Amino acid sequence: MNKRVIITGASSGIGKTLAIRMKSLGYEVIGISRRNPDTDMDFYECDLSNVESIESFAERYIEEVGELDILINCAGVGTGGAIEYNSYEDILWVHQVNVMGLIELTNKLLPLLKNSKGRIINVGSVAGEIAIPFQTIYSMTKASIMKYTEGLRMELKPFGVQVSTVLPGDTKTDFTGNRKTINPPNNAYYERVDRSIKKMENDEQNGVSPEKVAKLVLKLLRKKRMPIHRIVGIDYKILVFLSKILPKRFVELIIYNMYGK
Repeated sequence: MNKRVIITGASSGIGKTLAIRMKSLGYEVIGISRRNPDTDMDFYECDLSNVESIESFAERYIEEVGELDILINCAGVGTGGAIEYNSYEDILWVHQVNVMGLIELTNKLLPLLKNSKGRIINVGSVAGEIAIPFQTIYSMTKASIMKYTEGLRMELKPFGVQVSTVLPGDTKTDFTGNRKTINPPNNAYYERVDRSIKKMENDEQNGVSPEKVAKLVLKLLRKKRMPIHRIVGIDYKILVFLSKILPKRFVELIIYNMYGK
C-alpha cells in the first residue's frame, strides 16, 4: 500500500508543490487548507487558526480514513511591520496558524502516526535562526517550531515516530503577496518598514523555487534517520553557520543594515 501523507497549506506555495510532486510519485496525498487547491488530490477544508475547524477535520479524517504515515506541516502566515504596531489580534493570528494550530493538528493525528511509526516534517524558516527586523513576529513563530521539533522528537522516540524541521530561506511563493503589511501612515518607522518590506519581497521573488524545498523534503523522507533540522541551500547553511560563530553584535549589524536601517 502506498504511504498516506497529509500536507497542510496545500493550496499554494511549498505545500502545493510538494503535494503535486508526491502525488506523482505514488503517495496517497491528502491536502488541507482554507481553500481548495484545485489540483488532483484528496482535499479537506481546515482553518488552522480555528481549533474547532482542526477538531472537525481530525475527527472526520480518523473516521473516514483512519491511517496516516506522514504529516507535513507547511501552512504559514506572517506580518510585516514594526512590533509596536502589530496588534494583539495580529500577533495571535500568526501564532495560531504557525504554532498553535500546527501543534493542535499534530496532537490530534499522533495516535495514527504512532500506529504507523510515521514521520512528521515541520516547515520552519531560516528566519527562526536569525531574527529579521519588521518580521519579528514571524521569526518568533519559526523559532518556536524549531524548539517544538526538538522536544517532540525526544518525546516520540520510544514510539518510533521521527520528527524533523526543514528551514527554507527566501523562497518564491505566494507568501510574499499574502504577507499582512502593518505600516500606518506617519508612524515613526514608516520609511524603514517600507524599505525593509520591499527588500524582503525582492529577495523572496528572486529566491529558491518551492521545487527545491520539496526535493529536500523527499530526500529526508528517504533517510533511515531524519536529522533534527535541515537548511535549504548552501548559501543559507553558510549564513546560519556564520551567525553562530561570529560575534552577535556583528551579526546584528549585518541584518540591521539589510532589513532594519
